[in-house]
Amino acid sequence: MNIFKQIHELLSQVSRDKTSENETESVNLSMAALLCEVAAVDNVIEDVELKAKTKQLAYLLEIDQTAAESLLVTAKDKSKQATSVYEFTSKLRDIDYDQRFILVQAMWIVAFADGVIDKHEEALIRQVSDLIYITHSDFIRAKLQAKNRNI
Repeated sequence: MNIFKQIHELLSQVSRDKTSENETESVNLSMAALLCEVAAVDNVIEDVELKAKTKQLAYLLEIDQTAAESLLVTAKDKSKQATSVYEFTSKLRDIDYDQRFILVQAMWIVAFADGVIDKHEEALIRQVSDLIYITHSDFIRAKLQAKNRNI
């Protein structure tokens, strides 16, 4: 194999790795932003919701609390600038179905954190579920599992 071909293959691999890393960061930020959206949609963000967001993001992404808090700060800014949740959901359609289901469940846990499900929270979670291709039965299952977790 000539040296130019080897260099080309090496650069191509580095480029693929970098693209994959950027896609992962984008997916993680999108998940964090959706948790921010559900906490803020009722216009009242309580401490218990903030804690639930951090805990759920850490669980979802398998990161520590500090990393989750840092990502949520960035996500909160992105969420405020976003014109719709489509900006976030479009990045999540291709991830594993189970991961999308766990995200919806995490959104429900954040919504249930303050003990009250606002109609706007439910509507947002329903919209996100539809946009990331979660079946209606799994939407309901995620809600029930999250509710039972918070009792």
